[in-house]
Amino acid sequence: MTNNDSAILVVEQLRKDFGPVAALRGIDFVLDRPGVYGFLGPNGAGKTTTFKLVSALLHPTGGRVLIDGVDVRRDPRTALSKLGVQFDAPGFYPYLTARENLHVIACWQGHGSEKVDELLTLTDLANAAHRRVGGYSWGMKQRLALAAALLADPRLLLLDEPTNGLDPAGIADIRRLLPRLAYEQGRTVLLSSHRMEEVEQVCDRLIIIHQGAIVAQGAPAELAAGDPRIELHCADAQAAAGILREVRGVGRIERTGVNRLHISASGVPASTINRALLNAGIAVEQIVERRESLEDAFFRLTGTRSNEK
Repeated sequence: MTNNDSAILVVEQLRKDFGPVAALRGIDFVLDRPGVYGFLGPNGAGKTTTFKLVSALLHPTGGRVLIDGVDVRRDPRTALSKLGVQFDAPGFYPYLTARENLHVIACWQGHGSEKVDELLTLTDLANAAHRRVGGYSWGMKQRLALAAALLADPRLLLLDEPTNGLDPAGIADIRRLLPRLAYEQGRTVLLSSHRMEEVEQVCDRLIIIHQGAIVAQGAPAELAAGDPRIELHCADAQAAAGILREVRGVGRIERTGVNRLHISASGVPASTINRALLNAGIAVEQIVERRESLEDAFFRLTGTRSNEK
C-alpha cells in the first residue's frame, strides 16, 4: 500500500483490460505537490485510458486512484469534486454562446456562475463570449474546454492535448497560463501532449508510458541524460565503423550516409574517436558531440518518435 494518501493524485497498480487486451498493466505514479507534470507516450500507450480511469469514466480492472486522499471508485462524488478535466474532443451545445455553455455546465455541476466571466477572460475568450459555439474554431473550443474544466476551482487538472488546434500565439498563451495555474493558484496540472518543446518549457516532471506501462519518470533534464551521440563525417565511413568497433566505450554505430556515422559513446570523448581514426589513416572531415534531447530520450524509451500516429 502507498504512504502517499495525502498527495493530490495517487495512481497505484492501476490496470485496465479491454477483453483480452491489457491497456494498462499495473502503473504507479504520485503527484504530491502543485506543479505542471507531463504525461507522455505514443498513441495507444494508455494516456487517455489513464485519464478516463482517474476521472471515473472507466472502471479499473485492478488497482486504485486517490484524489486528495479519496478513493475515486469508493467515493467518486467527493474525489471528483477536486478534479477538472479537459479532453481532446470538447463537446458543447453549438447553438448556445460560450457564456451560456459555461452557465449550463456550472449549473449542472452545482456551482455558481460567478467565475464565468473571469474564466472567459483568463482563456482569452471574453470578446467572443456572446458568439454561438457552433461558429468557433477548434482552438477556441479548446480554450473554452479549459475554462469549463476550471469552473469548479479544482485542485487537480487533467489536460489532454490542450494546445491541439491552436495557432502559435494560442500555444504561447497556454504555455504562460499553465505555470500561473500551478504556482500562483496552487493547482496540480497533469498534461498529456505530443509536443516535446511544450513539455520541456512548462513541466517540472515527466511520466512516460509505453504499451500500458510506465517506462520512466523524472525531470526533463534527468530523462534526457543518455549517452552522448557523436556525429562524424569522414572519407570512408565503412572503414571508420570497423575501427571504432574496437574502441572501448563505443556503443551503437549507425551509418547515416556514404561518409557519415552516428555513434553512441559512453565516456568516450570526440577527441579519442578522432585520434583513433587518424592513427588508422582515415581522414576526419567533421566531428561533433551532441547531448541527447528530450525527443531522443522519448525515442530511446519507447521506440517511437514523439509525433508518430
